[in-house]
Amino acid sequence: MNYSNPQKELTVNDWPYGKNRVTAIFSIESGKKGERAVRVTENPRGGWNKPKKLTFDRKMRIVDGDDGKTYIIGLSNYGFITVMQSNMQYMSESIHQDDDRYQDVLDLFA
Repeated sequence: MNYSNPQKELTVNDWPYGKNRVTAIFSIESGKKGERAVRVTENPRGGWNKPKKLTFDRKMRIVDGDDGKTYIIGLSNYGFITVMQSNMQYMSESIHQDDDRYQDVLDLFA
C-alpha cells in the first residue's frame, strides 16, 4: 500500500452512517502531548455526534491510500509509523525503519 496527499483537515460529504450517508469532518488537533486525529459525523436526526479521537502521537496526517480509501498515519514516539483505518477503530499496518516505504511515508509529515 502506498499513501499520498497528506492533510490536516478533510470533509467527506458521502460518509456511510448505517443506511444513511452523512458528512464527516476529519481534523488533526495539536496539544502538549503532540497531535491526534479527530472525526465528527453529522447526525441524520440533526446536529453533530460526539467527536471520536485517537490517542496522541508525535505527528499525524490524514492521507489517501492507493486503494481509494482514507487512512490516518501517526509518527509514534518510538519512530515507527502507524496506519489507522478511517473508521478509527482498527490499525491497518505498522511501518518500521527497515520497510522500503518508510522514508516515503515519513516525508508525508513534512
